[in-house]
Amino acid sequence: MSTDAVARARGRVGKPAALLEVRSLSKRFGEVQANWDVDLTVLPGTVHGLIGENGAGKSTLLKMIYGVYTPDEGRMFVDGAPVAPGSPADARALGIGMVFQDLRLVPALTVAENIALALPEGPRLRLTQLAARITEASEAYGLAVDPSAQVRHLSIGERQRAEILKVLMTGARLVILDEPTSVLAPQEVEALFGVVAQLRDRGLGVVLVTHKLGEVRAIADQVTVLRGGQVILNAEDPGNFSDAELVEAMVGRRVPPLAVERAAVPPRDHPVLTLAGATALGDRGHVALKGVDLAVYPGELVGVAGVAGSGQKELCEVALGLRPVTSGSVDAGDGAAVAVPEDPVADSVVPGLTVLEHMVLDGRAVPRRGLGVDWPAVGARTAVLDERVGLHMAPTRRTLSSLSGGNIQRVLLTRELGQDAALVVAAYPSRGLDVANTRRTQELLLEHRARGAGVLMVSEDLDELIAVADRIAVMHDGHVVGVVDTAGADRMSIGRLMLGGVA
Repeated sequence: MSTDAVARARGRVGKPAALLEVRSLSKRFGEVQANWDVDLTVLPGTVHGLIGENGAGKSTLLKMIYGVYTPDEGRMFVDGAPVAPGSPADARALGIGMVFQDLRLVPALTVAENIALALPEGPRLRLTQLAARITEASEAYGLAVDPSAQVRHLSIGERQRAEILKVLMTGARLVILDEPTSVLAPQEVEALFGVVAQLRDRGLGVVLVTHKLGEVRAIADQVTVLRGGQVILNAEDPGNFSDAELVEAMVGRRVPPLAVERAAVPPRDHPVLTLAGATALGDRGHVALKGVDLAVYPGELVGVAGVAGSGQKELCEVALGLRPVTSGSVDAGDGAAVAVPEDPVADSVVPGLTVLEHMVLDGRAVPRRGLGVDWPAVGARTAVLDERVGLHMAPTRRTLSSLSGGNIQRVLLTRELGQDAALVVAAYPSRGLDVANTRRTQELLLEHRARGAGVLMVSEDLDELIAVADRIAVMHDGHVVGVVDTAGADRMSIGRLMLGGVA
């Protein structure tokens, strides 16, 4: 596309026809109205940010555009022509490609073999010819990938580049990126946004789904905010909006900024958790934790940063005694410990039990009536806990497994963070939560810290860790490669450690 065409596409000299136009799209699942009368327009040569809380309707909207769901009402247009994709294959034939948060690559195959699977003529292609095409496309789009590399040997950032290249080589002119930066180091985010800018400058349309508002303001030309399945805000130049304004559009009320008081450095003589040379195997029998030395002291919050799969899960499980070490030692002291699991649904939900029944599975003494449980007393205790914690759980009579991931997370956070402990281990505690409940969860962890607990917190959001942690332990390939004080911490230096470099 010419420079003038790109300029027109970005709104500097009028506007071209829409690449994608969605009009009055609605979708219902039973009693749940997932989308209601949604409008969305994506112009060629633009980046369109799509934001909203979990459950706001973003995923349903994208799946209708990508042909996974059929709308109940409304129409879609590509290049001004009406379309009705009935499958992802239909969407791809229309030039719509989607890069999912959980990348759809086969780890045992090479990059070239994975791309061949996505191309109509793939099985008939000679891999040497395909490799040449991949190299040409990767140079054209600024996506450096090795066609012969096995996917399982690639970093998360390299896998993402291969996935984007696969989508582009299938002919996509509209690329949907679903939470693409959630597991990337800052350097990888910069590289990704360089690719996005190139796609925009080549006249493609990009839909960027993210919960990181700074990214929307930095890279997007237009922003759409969904709340409750409806469009609340649709505006150009999202850089003109503050985080507070975008958050208010997302949640419907003002959410005050997090207030973090940096306490004096706590005494360093009696840690509540000590790992010395701790080594442990992962679920697949590989060495996932490699000679880790780490201490957490009373009255401090230690964050854990790293790209996905660097050993964070195994570190938390070893700290809680849920995974044995094969060498080294772990000492969690004699105080009580509470845990927020990485995967609440898989790790903590008992099918068939209600919210109230889950509330007695916290290790505390259970109120008794004769030989049975005094459920009225449990209910009263739970009501007091829910009010004090302030995360507002679902009704206690509901079956926990029937709730959404965010609601399950709120129940487990209320149960665990509502009790005192010497050690708190929280793995991705804000995952699945809306902005207001994320803020409250951060406050609860800081309250534990203020009462003298040691807190170990894993998060995929480096900005969150810098905001709440006193120190950040950075992991790479199973090692703790550095521990950084957050006072004056530099994101890029931490990012270099996450990627195995030197700060």
